[in-house]
Amino acid sequence: MAVFARFGRLQTFATLALALITLVVPPLPAQQTSPHSSASDVGNRIAELEAVVRQLQMERTRSGESHGAPAADDDGVIGAKAPAAIQCRTQTVAVEATGPPAAVAPPSDISERGQSETHFLAGWDDRKGFILHSADDRFNLRFTGQIQGDYRAFLDARDYTDLDTFLVRRARLGIEADMFKYFEFRLLPDFSNNQAPGVNASARIQDAYINIHYWHAFQVEAGKFKQPFSYEQLIQDRFVPTVERSLIDQLVPSRDEGIMIHGQNLFRDHFDYAISVSNGEINGDNDTGKNKDLVARLAVRPFDEDFFWEFLHGLQLGIAGTTGEENEPVSPNVLRTPATVLFFQFNSSVRADGLRNRWSPEVTYFNGSLGFAAQYFHQQQDLQPVFAGPGSQYHLDIPFDGFYVMGTYLLTGERRTTFSAPIAPLRPFDPCHAWCCCGAWELVGRISRLTVGEDVFARLPTGRTTFVTLADPAKFSRGATELTAGFNWYLNRWVRMQFNYEHAWFDDAVRLGPGPQGLLRHQDSLLARLQLIF
Repeated sequence: MAVFARFGRLQTFATLALALITLVVPPLPAQQTSPHSSASDVGNRIAELEAVVRQLQMERTRSGESHGAPAADDDGVIGAKAPAAIQCRTQTVAVEATGPPAAVAPPSDISERGQSETHFLAGWDDRKGFILHSADDRFNLRFTGQIQGDYRAFLDARDYTDLDTFLVRRARLGIEADMFKYFEFRLLPDFSNNQAPGVNASARIQDAYINIHYWHAFQVEAGKFKQPFSYEQLIQDRFVPTVERSLIDQLVPSRDEGIMIHGQNLFRDHFDYAISVSNGEINGDNDTGKNKDLVARLAVRPFDEDFFWEFLHGLQLGIAGTTGEENEPVSPNVLRTPATVLFFQFNSSVRADGLRNRWSPEVTYFNGSLGFAAQYFHQQQDLQPVFAGPGSQYHLDIPFDGFYVMGTYLLTGERRTTFSAPIAPLRPFDPCHAWCCCGAWELVGRISRLTVGEDVFARLPTGRTTFVTLADPAKFSRGATELTAGFNWYLNRWVRMQFNYEHAWFDDAVRLGPGPQGLLRHQDSLLARLQLIF
């Protein structure tokens, strides 16, 4: 009976034992055994097999403990539960690592950076929005979005040109990526029905560039990007304190294709610079001339935080300039107020034919809840009225001059250090606690002016009784000034409502309606916007 009991135990381990005997136990020398071996010999053999199985089980247990130890998550919490995708990949690596060292080699990324760094993380970041990145932060993918729903009302009933309207000012869904930590990529299309005043509705690529960023002090950027010229233009569209930028903004270079060398935060965050070569378009997708523009900008922050007068720490001074030859139809050929009221237009026969130089000094200042920016703009442009028939072709050097001064103040105690960042309310709006959670409130004021040289209305003889001009003085004004008063309501970091009242007046009467009453010297407008960004 003891023999049969031992055979019962053998059946329990038969499958595993027979497989392991072949791999682990060396072959025994051949013996002449009788099929009628004694029960004691069989019992001894079974005992040996049981010992081998127990030893293998112990080795397997120790191997599992060494490869399956819980790791710390990104916050340093041991044993935190990972997302399903991370668990699957970790489990696969652990299984591969349990084999004999010579038989299974670890994946290359595991051997270089360690098992914990193979995880990828996805979710929401309060500073960056929706993100997907590797645990070692060498690969990052961010999704950005922006929706601006606007309403514009023009208050002078004699204006038949400008119509009250709702519109989607901007509708953007972008991708930003960091590859191998040092290569930055951005793609930003716009699907709105009104990318800019006077621009036909169509989907359009706003940004498409790569930036090589090994050092803050020396970076190389190529593609379509904002040119380094105007502080106001360099403020991201989602953060501009007013609904629209100032009068001078329509003449500064915006997004253009080119290549740029730039650096930030030099000399302990005191100096920025940028130099680019671009096609020379104001805001275009195609080059219409063979010549290129050179654009450069310098900005300096002269005072440290520990300077004797601490209130000067938020002061920044800058200057920018461009130069290049233009041989193409003049661009832009119309000038508008920020509310899009047309006050000047070149005749269709006018071309840019020669050198165009622009320069613009700037100053910004931030102190607590106060924000301030001012900028002067000057441009010299060689223009030519093209006409047929006898006479000479004229080349005129036309100046453009303008400026803006803008101030903001946060009534609810938040602090500003730049205009290119979101406002995070101290108490985000909560409709259930409206009296104590009202969001952030901001007052905005701005005045800007733009003038064109008086020669644009000069009568240029083309014969004894004929003449030509660059623009029609009976319809347009060569100068305009606008005053904007506004209120911004930041419900939270991502949602903002804006309300602007704009009063614009013109140096000469502008034709905005029929008859004598259609010549207006001023126009009042209301602009409102609801914006969501991420």
